[in-house]
Amino acid sequence: MALNSEYNVPSPDDRITVVCLYCSRPQEVGRKAMSITCKHCSKALKLEDIPFNTYAARRTIETCGLVTVEKKGNVVADKIHCGGMIVRGKVKGKILSRGPVLVGPEAEIKGDVTAPTIAVGAGAVLEGRYQIGSPPVGQ
Repeated sequence: MALNSEYNVPSPDDRITVVCLYCSRPQEVGRKAMSITCKHCSKALKLEDIPFNTYAARRTIETCGLVTVEKKGNVVADKIHCGGMIVRGKVKGKILSRGPVLVGPEAEIKGDVTAPTIAVGAGAVLEGRYQIGSPPVGQ
């Protein structure tokens, strides 16, 4: 069977691997995709990075991308479930990150943090319990 050149099949460099926030299983998606449905657990996943430059209160923040809280940002959330996080401002809430959490100097985090790695700048204020290393199974 010959491959038909009419089909636009993305090349491997046009794809990225995303790990589901809910079932922790990887899958390949297009590099430019903004959201997908997990093919394993059928949950909706946001893929884009979310920046915060001002005050924001949310029940939950969920993305496979990067959550960035800038210096003037102040985020209050019950739960932040993300692929990675950069904090330069203030965050209050439980953080569950699949990637590294970077805390800038003079940033503030009030809440429990679970992440594979964390880097903390001088002068940062941290309150809560920190579980650093591989995430527990089922989270």
